[in-house]
Parts: sequence; structure tokens; C-alpha cells
Amino acid sequence: MNTYITSDPHFGHKNIIKYNPKYRQFSSIDEMDSSMMSSWNSLVKPEDLVYILGDFAFHKPGKATEIAMQLNGRKILITGNHDYDMKLVKYKPFIECFEEITNYKEIKYNGHKICMMHYPICEWHNCHHGSIMLHGHLHGKPSGLSKYRVRDVGFDATGNVVSLLDDIVADALTGKIKYHGWKNMPWWKKLLTIYTK
Repeated sequence: MNTYITSDPHFGHKNIIKYNPKYRQFSSIDEMDSSMMSSWNSLVKPEDLVYILGDFAFHKPGKATEIAMQLNGRKILITGNHDYDMKLVKYKPFIECFEEITNYKEIKYNGHKICMMHYPICEWHNCHHGSIMLHGHLHGKPSGLSKYRVRDVGFDATGNVVSLLDDIVADALTGKIKYHGWKNMPWWKKLLTIYTK
């Protein structure tokens, strides 16, 4: 069994093709949806686990459910803003496509603590002990946090409809540990703090 992760597939979102042309070189919503579903199912097996960090679809709930049912894998949805905007998380057939739907998720994976949320945040549980923060929402735009163990796992950031969690974790571990306050300050700022009190 493999574990995958993704965010912001935005199935059915016409303007996302225009906003993020680097990886979305599609001529229509139908082409985008079909291509993304095919890529997903070519990698993910029915027994695999997939974490989706929000913004699943811009389709109406019925169509979004149809797509979710056709995607391989056991799915966990960490909700994004558009999952609420499109009323997906209030639609029972859509909800039933997922093992779990939550706003925030923490897991232990191969000895590493991972915090997952749709939005990037600058402080997360145990960040000062080396935990990893995975997010979406930014579509590959800079968060200012990528020097730390923070990664945007969205399709528009990685170029992958789904990514192996092993690969994302390995990349995140190349980042610095995000310490609280004092430990994060450069030496000269610590001196200024001491001598300007």
C-alpha cells in the first residue's frame, strides 16, 4: 500500500486553467478533469491512501461526487475554502466518498510528525521539534516558509496530480526546523534585543 497526497485539484474550475497554465495546459474543463482522473488512477491503487488538502472541485455536489467515486484509493479530505463554497461537505453522497473529512490532521508517518491543513501557517504543532507542515491553497505561489519543513503539495505547486507522501516528506526534511521566536532570530537581532531594552 502506498500513501499519496495532493491539494487543490479544482476539478471543474474553468478559470484555474487560465490562472495556472504551467501544469494545466488544457483546452477545456472536460479535458482537464479527464486527464487528472486518468493520471490519478494510473498511480493510485484501490487499497492506497490519499490525503487531499482541500479544494476538491468547483462542480456542483452531484458531479463532484461522481468524480470522487471514480478516483482510486481510500480518501481523506482536509477541507479547503471552496469545499464549503461549493457546499460539497454538506452533501451526504459526497461525504460518503471519504473515510474522513476534517479541517486539520496530524499523523505520525515513518517516525515523522506531519501536520496537514489547507492553508499554510507559520507555527504548527511541534515545529520546533522538527515536525512537518503540509498545505495547499497557494497554487505554487511563495509562502515565505519553504526554507523550513513546510511544503505546498498542490497540483499547481508540484506538477503532480498526486504525489507520494514519501517523496514530499523527504523533500520537507531538507528544510530547517522552525524554532519559536528567540531561536529563529539572527545573532545580530538577538544582540539588538538585549542591548536596546
